[in-house]
Amino acid sequence: MDFNKMFDQECEENYWDIVNFVTSHLMKTSKEYKNSAYRCSDIIEEYPNLKTVLEDDTPVALSKKEVSGLIEYIKKSSDRNTLEKKQLICAGCRSNYFLLKKMGLLKENNESD
Repeated sequence: MDFNKMFDQECEENYWDIVNFVTSHLMKTSKEYKNSAYRCSDIIEEYPNLKTVLEDDTPVALSKKEVSGLIEYIKKSSDRNTLEKKQLICAGCRSNYFLLKKMGLLKENNESD
């Protein structure tokens, strides 16, 4: 199997595992991430029309208060997304390292060599 196919297959197989690991890790270790996640849940509960828009993809008229809630929701979601991306990049680098090692394309650098 050529390198590109093996790499693509490995990435595809591990993608959701890595995403799930990163999000659960952030919920446990990042106060900012956890607070943003809970605040987004609270906003959805506070404004049922937002739930209709965001989860059901159904357009509805929003009050000014609901629009303010939507703006806060988007900002909090964006903050979480940024934290997730940072962690996913690091996880991807680690995964790539182990894949290259598994494929025999990395040589360990020992001081005795």
